[in-house]
Amino acid sequence: MASQVRRPVVILYEHALLGEGIARYLWAQLGVVATVASALDLQVVISALALRPAVVIFETTQPLLQLDLASLAPQAVIIDVSTVVSRGSAIFPDAAGLEKILQAVRSSGLAQDPPDLSRTNPGE
Repeated sequence: MASQVRRPVVILYEHALLGEGIARYLWAQLGVVATVASALDLQVVISALALRPAVVIFETTQPLLQLDLASLAPQAVIIDVSTVVSRGSAIFPDAAGLEKILQAVRSSGLAQDPPDLSRTNPGE
């Protein structure tokens, strides 16, 4: 029986804090490790999309990137969090936007049991 190859989640960001924050959120909520890369470097974007991701989450002010993502990752669920961030609040994030991300990752079959975060020192 052949094993099924798991297609990754790729996060392309303009603002590193947001990209890393979404990656940590996915890890904490679903146990999913995401590939995080700058959306401002075309070569980095192409390399990340060569992984054939199941889900692409992106945040950028570059309007043409969305069209390129659709052609470079045709089987991926593509989520633009730029609109959520621009109208949301840093203190009260848009829960509907975060739920959309979680639902897309769950639907891709990548979700695992959430990690045990009760240990503060991973080396213990």
